[in-house]
Amino acid sequence: MEIRTAEPRDFGVVGELRSKFMAERKGIALSALPDRFHEATQQFIARSHSDGTMVSWLAEKEGEVIGLVSVILQDVPPRPEDLRTIEGLVINMYVQQSERTKGIGGLLLRACVDSAAQYGIRRLNLYATTDGRPLYSAAGFIAKDDWMVLDLPSHR
Repeated sequence: MEIRTAEPRDFGVVGELRSKFMAERKGIALSALPDRFHEATQQFIARSHSDGTMVSWLAEKEGEVIGLVSVILQDVPPRPEDLRTIEGLVINMYVQQSERTKGIGGLLLRACVDSAAQYGIRRLNLYATTDGRPLYSAAGFIAKDDWMVLDLPSHR
């Protein structure tokens, strides 16, 4: 098995695995996700990778991509104690169902963490699913009680 950085030829599979992740999180069939979602996802992935605001790592086994993790690179102001101005939002942590509990998620996360200095990242943030919490804790992530969100209505 190999862990590698996604290339433009991989954008389709990155989108496919994100869609699988989202369907699983929502507890619905992949086919229940709207076509508009798949199209918007593919556009986002291509644009974000091309403009350097997202990087993804893939787990590949015998020529098949079986896992994914992505990081959105966010420009943030410096802090007095740390002048670096990039934070990473870890998204799309997903391993195919048949390949889970084999350490693949840990390898993907390690590749992401080990590459942080290369991208000038001062902090990695993520939203932890219940299933993912033990993995993230083992990697040194700490739960913070001050993360709040405001979902805004869509203007279609």
